[in-house]
Amino acid sequence: MRPVLIGTAGHIDHGKSSLIRTLTGTDPDRLAEEKLRGMTIDIGFAFLNENIAFIDVPGHEKFVKNMVTGASTIDTGLLVIAADDGIMPQTREHFDILRLLNVKRGLIVITKTDLADPDWTDLVEEEVREFVQGSFLENSKIFRVSSVSGNGIKGLKDYLLRLPEEIAAPTNESELFRLPIDRVFSSRGYGTVVTGTVIGGQVNVGDELELLPLQKPVKVRGIQSHNLAVNELGAGHRAAINIQGVEHSGVKRGDFLAAPGFFKPSKLLTCAVNLLVSAKPLKYNSVVRIHLGTGEYLARVRLIGQDGLSPGESALAQLVFGQPLSAGFRDRFIIRQYSPMITIGGGIVLDAMAKPLRKKDRTIAESLDYLISSDGTDLISRHLDLHALKLFSERDLTITFSIPNKRVCHFLTELAVSGRIVQTDKYWTSQSEHANLKTSLLKHLGDYHLQHPLSLGISRSELLEPLKIPLELMNYLLKQLADERLIKISGEKIAMFEFQIEFSDTQQQFIETLETDLKQAGFNPPDLKEIHQRSPLSEKDVQLIIAYLMEENRIVQIDRDKFIHGEIIEQGSQQIREYLTKNQPATVSELKDVLNTSRKWAIPILNYYDKIGLTTRVGDQRVLTVE
Repeated sequence: MRPVLIGTAGHIDHGKSSLIRTLTGTDPDRLAEEKLRGMTIDIGFAFLNENIAFIDVPGHEKFVKNMVTGASTIDTGLLVIAADDGIMPQTREHFDILRLLNVKRGLIVITKTDLADPDWTDLVEEEVREFVQGSFLENSKIFRVSSVSGNGIKGLKDYLLRLPEEIAAPTNESELFRLPIDRVFSSRGYGTVVTGTVIGGQVNVGDELELLPLQKPVKVRGIQSHNLAVNELGAGHRAAINIQGVEHSGVKRGDFLAAPGFFKPSKLLTCAVNLLVSAKPLKYNSVVRIHLGTGEYLARVRLIGQDGLSPGESALAQLVFGQPLSAGFRDRFIIRQYSPMITIGGGIVLDAMAKPLRKKDRTIAESLDYLISSDGTDLISRHLDLHALKLFSERDLTITFSIPNKRVCHFLTELAVSGRIVQTDKYWTSQSEHANLKTSLLKHLGDYHLQHPLSLGISRSELLEPLKIPLELMNYLLKQLADERLIKISGEKIAMFEFQIEFSDTQQQFIETLETDLKQAGFNPPDLKEIHQRSPLSEKDVQLIIAYLMEENRIVQIDRDKFIHGEIIEQGSQQIREYLTKNQPATVSELKDVLNTSRKWAIPILNYYDKIGLTTRVGDQRVLTVE
């Protein structure tokens, strides 16, 4: 059955705590100071049954930050208005907070009906109906009760008890586990205990979790919900979790428990923000108070594409914090003015690992609308389309959208079947820009051939530099072009499929002369300087032709400026193999004589044979490499 977490809202002294006490038999005011002053200061908790929990919040304007802490994780709002007072300032502010946090359902309770006559209460109810018009409470039930006389309490309680059956249960597979911490204490014999509401996923006794933003690993020793020990717990439930691996002094309200490795601390969030109609204009770079999860933080609001935000308007912005904090995709938050501390707006996190954007990046701001409204395959498809020159792993998308890997894989498979995305090794990418990228690749290849007519092709690194795309994506596109017989790939060289080197008569004559000279010279060939001196060609042409002959395996480079004909190298291999078979080990001097070369050439030649695995050096001697 779906757990229901109900949060109170309303002005001070409108009977919120008395109502919870009457409904549950539990006093949500747990602090001695609260009992002494007769006023709720911090959030309190009570349970109607195993499926229904209450978070009671303070109504005084000085403690609105604690009210936001309580309201941040509820799914049902209970707006409390006293019959003898009607709508008051914190009624309005608390109601704004519930709407900004996107609470989707709730009910209204008019309390203290014993202090007002029925006609006056009728006027209050009419005022309330007009007040909530157009909101999530527009068609909600309104109950009239008195916690003193008990009038109306049974009807309200019966309605609340039916809520779990009327609300669809969440699927724990849809989100990663997270619990924003609202209380922490040490229990004798158990150690550190944290409390909060599970806002996503599931937790089990024995699970390894992560304490954020500290990124500290902890282990779940025990779980309680509604004062009962349980082995597992899912989204929507209140939880007290006994964790091992951290002292209670190292944990504070505002921290998160989360599935390890998926939520990264950051000082920068990209968000959609909106101002209340009642707020003052918000200037670029204003300092505000941000209430996110159960924490309160100071941040600067850097609007993207505009200098300021007018009341009732929305915009893309980046929040810059003075400390790292943990957030997830589409987390809701409240914006309060730095001073005086009043609620002025709210927002939703679009990128919890944001990179800085410039103030003038209006086009980027306009392109991120999909992060607010899209879901499932559409969300991932549009994200990959927008970043078509990047590659994403399944884990990248899991972290970006706070969606479990299993669901990400499901969405990716659907998109791949429809042809909207493709997989390159372990990464995924959009198809949207592939045609343009392939055209660009072919153009770069064509330009390269025009500029380097004697080169067999361009290397991957040279081709990658001007395109500015990931190597894995380029390799995928090159394979497609090769399969389409538009290019050919030979080792590290890439060329147009029809490309052939065309030598001039002078160049062809040089090739024939060089090969003849190298064959005749055996293991005493001319060095590179001599080759240049003998050639009628430019140094650049000579180097390109040598590279071509090396690619064709017609000559072999054994040192920086030393080249030997491929046929001579093969003959030498046979000579060394035969000699060492009978006489190993052999010294450099002995092998020098076998190859009929000088000591100047012998050492680089033998080093070459070591490199290709024919021989192995043992001290100053060589032996045949054991295969």
